[in-house]
Order: sequence, then structure tokens, then C-alpha cells
Amino acid sequence: METKGNNDGFTLIELLVVIAIIAILAGMLLPALAKAKAKGQGIACLNNCRQLMQAWHLYATDFNDRVCNNFGVSETIQSISNNRYDNWVNNVMTWGAGGSIADQSVTNRAWVQNGVLARYTASAFGIYKCPADKYLSVSQKQKRYPGRLRSNVMNAFFGRFNSMNRSDPTIRGRNALLTSFRQFMKISDVPSPGNTWVTLDEHPDSINDGYFINDPNRGYWGDTPASHHSGGCSFSFADGHSEIKIWLSATTKIPVKYSWGTPSFDSKGKLDYDWWKERTGFIKS
Repeated sequence: METKGNNDGFTLIELLVVIAIIAILAGMLLPALAKAKAKGQGIACLNNCRQLMQAWHLYATDFNDRVCNNFGVSETIQSISNNRYDNWVNNVMTWGAGGSIADQSVTNRAWVQNGVLARYTASAFGIYKCPADKYLSVSQKQKRYPGRLRSNVMNAFFGRFNSMNRSDPTIRGRNALLTSFRQFMKISDVPSPGNTWVTLDEHPDSINDGYFINDPNRGYWGDTPASHHSGGCSFSFADGHSEIKIWLSATTKIPVKYSWGTPSFDSKGKLDYDWWKERTGFIKS
């Protein structure tokens, strides 16, 4: 009696069809998953901003409405070197992995924990950083850095700039670097809290100190906001609310290059810069 062969297996054509269908479905699902992940990171980033603003307000409540110190690079390093730790956050971000104070502070949790806002945050380190900022330099990866501690920075028009210098212009209510403009030393100094930002996520290449400043007449970014959230950046405002601003221009949405240099604004870049300026608090003193 003749036996029939086993014909239960897939033919090559059938396998190719199944693979093609899986590829099509994956192509449809991956963008949706990436979008969902980006949205989740944006929500987490905004939550970090809100917690940071709660700490900022609690600090001011305890100090007669005065806002916390906000130092530049040299002033931050000076504060750490003298064991004062009186900045809002005691670190400087770099791409280095050496022994300098700046390089050490990239991962030094103890210095951040001694910052004046940390006592109001239960020393929660995550609130200082956008969850989408995963960037490390080659040298930092080689030394197995777990990640840089911070991507948040503070508006340069808030707080004392140098606590060890009696000639610091901020004592007299003027910005330390742009002295023709007012400095907000108390929350009550801010004429429009809901339209004046306090913190933002800075671009990984641009970030160094926790002090974000640009000349209002500049035609390109110096200190540069991040664009981690589908081309957007998280902002927190003096009234306590947070939001994500989606940038318009490629001259703002700049890829991470582990070095720095920004292009001159195109027409949309000027609109991005104007949006930032209108919410920064440039008031002639």
C-alpha cells in the first residue's frame, strides 16, 4: 500500500509571507511604542520639574521669601572647595572623567545632597535630570559612569550669584553678567510668576553650571535648551506649573555632538528665541 508524504509543514512561500506580515506589523507598532515611551519620559520630566519647584518654594518660605543661590561655574567650584555647599545644586556638568572638581561633580551625589534644595526633596537625585538624557562621553563610558547627575538648570535672573563676594551685583538687585537687568531675589519680586520660567532642561553639550543665561540680542544660542521630548524642552515656572515647549527650528533642536557650537538662527529659530526671552524676565533695572 502506498503511503503519502507528510505535507503538514510550511512551504518557503508561506514562511516568507508570515515574515513579511510580521515585519509590516512591527513597522506599524514600533513608532507607536517609541511615541508612547517619549510621552512617558515627558510626563516623568514634568513631574521632576514640579518637585523641584515645590522645593524651591519651600526654601523661599523658610527664608523670608528669598530664593536660593544660583552660581556660575567658578562660583560653584569655589563653594565646593570651601565646603560651603550653598548653591541650589553643587555640581558642574562636563564630558570629562578626570580628577578636577568639575569632573568629579558629574557623579558626586554627596555634593548634590548637601545642596540647599536637597533637604526639601528628601535628597531625591532623579528630579535634577530629564529621564530622556542618557548621554555619556566616551571617556565616561570607559570609566563605567552610571550617568550624569543633572540636566536641569536655573534661570540666571533668580538668586544670589556669588555668596563670597560683597561686590556681587545681585546683592543690589542686578544680574551679575547682564547688569542692566533686574535680578529676582524674592519670589514677590517677580511681576508675572506664571510667565517667568525658573528651571529648564539644558542641552547635554551646553550644560556646565546650573545657571542658564543668554544675551537677549544674540543671534544664536549660547546656553541652549534641550529638545529631548519630540523636539521639546521641559520648563517650570515661578507660579509652580510646568510645561513642555516644542521647538520650531533645527537651529534650536540640535543633535548631541559631545562638543559645542550652535548655528545662527533661521526665521523659526528667532521665534524660538523670542518665546524664551518673553518668559525669562528681562526687566531693565
